Amino acid sequence: MSASQTDRESPGDSPPEPGTAVLALTPAQRRSAGLAALLGNALEWYDFAVYGYVASALGEAFFPADVPALRTMAAFGVFAVGYLMRPVGSLVLGPLGDLLGRRLMLSLSIVIMGGSSLLIGLLPTHQQIGMTAGILLVVLRMLQGFSVGGEFTGSITYAAEAAGHGRSGLLSSLAVSGGLLGFSLGSLTAALVGWALGDAAMAAWGWRLPFLLGAGVALLGLWMRRSMPETLPDDDQRAPIQKSGELLAAMGWSLRQLVGEWPLVLRVVGLVSFANVVFYVSFVFLVDHAGQHAGSSAGANSVSTVMQTLGLPLVVLGGHLADRYGLVAVNRWGNAGLALITPVALLIGQGGGLAGLAIAQGLVLLPLMTTMGAQGVLGVVMVPPGQRCAVFSIGYSLGMALFAGTAPLVASWLLGGLDWPWGTPLYCLVYAGFALWAVQASRGDLARRSAEAGAADGGVRPAPRGASS
Repeated sequence: MSASQTDRESPGDSPPEPGTAVLALTPAQRRSAGLAALLGNALEWYDFAVYGYVASALGEAFFPADVPALRTMAAFGVFAVGYLMRPVGSLVLGPLGDLLGRRLMLSLSIVIMGGSSLLIGLLPTHQQIGMTAGILLVVLRMLQGFSVGGEFTGSITYAAEAAGHGRSGLLSSLAVSGGLLGFSLGSLTAALVGWALGDAAMAAWGWRLPFLLGAGVALLGLWMRRSMPETLPDDDQRAPIQKSGELLAAMGWSLRQLVGEWPLVLRVVGLVSFANVVFYVSFVFLVDHAGQHAGSSAGANSVSTVMQTLGLPLVVLGGHLADRYGLVAVNRWGNAGLALITPVALLIGQGGGLAGLAIAQGLVLLPLMTTMGAQGVLGVVMVPPGQRCAVFSIGYSLGMALFAGTAPLVASWLLGGLDWPWGTPLYCLVYAGFALWAVQASRGDLARRSAEAGAADGGVRPAPRGASS
């Protein structure tokens, strides 16, 4: 592919890795790449997120119990299993993206997601086949988590690499907003189906409809990705992979390299954990909690849909601010603001009811969404391009699997099991310090990347703004 060494010298961008070419795309190709990342991510995340919005119905269908709280915890446990599989997906799909290209990896992930959603929509319940139903649901949820292990970070990486001068934050935030758009679509679909069918029909069979619809939209996402330009730079020193044995050997080498990058992986984990823990507590756990107390899951889903939709432009704003004012500064202040408002918001939301849900989500909306829009590009540019999909994906997936994906289950236990209202706010704040440490430590990563590229260019390349913020 053709290259331009000056195309990515921007305040928010990382300088190119020494010895690698920088992809040159036309403005039309960049717009197409951004749109494909946004919509493709939205379609796949719709499939993944819709599970959380029908968790109560799934708990009744697959994990019957006399105590509703235990049934809900079982359903959220399967929700968490999907996140525990994300690191496994990252270990497989991440190296594939670095070796065979971003486009192939993203296309493979959406095929796995669509097939899993189709099978969940057709799955017999506990009443029909007993415990086997719950086991199969867990397996299919694991496949969904495997798929997302490469999808989300792959789309952010793709968008940042396809961006033009000074726009990597903006374009990568579009990919992030695509994921949130998928959550909104999942919430909207669950709400519409619930309003149309009623809670009884929703619990009996209506929960299947969002999954079956998701299988169809996955086909649309796959079609879109066929025309995406590839952003992985050509490497003349890398031997072409023509056989499965060569691919396995190359993936093994990539994973060995990943072990040596564990400090960088840890910083990515810290960077993304706090905001995502708050997101899943606020927009998954509190939605189910409010629906049970208000007696209307459709009403809670409707509130969440409105709030997430209002948050979409704030995500893009976060990416734009990162381009304008620096990656480190925007991420630092976003996480600090979120730490201040989260305890108040969660205490209000845990009171139950739709009004409390709306107030809680509204309070966290600005700091949460702007931080999520800015953190993706920082995570991308911290990592050398040749290891970007693997390192960024595994770090992000570990943070989601260990902390964010389990947050609804932990919150359900702290509030429903222990009856401790302060438990969930304090649990979230643990990750605030982790995130602020990671943001501060990222300054060194950006400075090193700038110095390496400057040496390769004869020492004339300026440091990215994020390195000095």
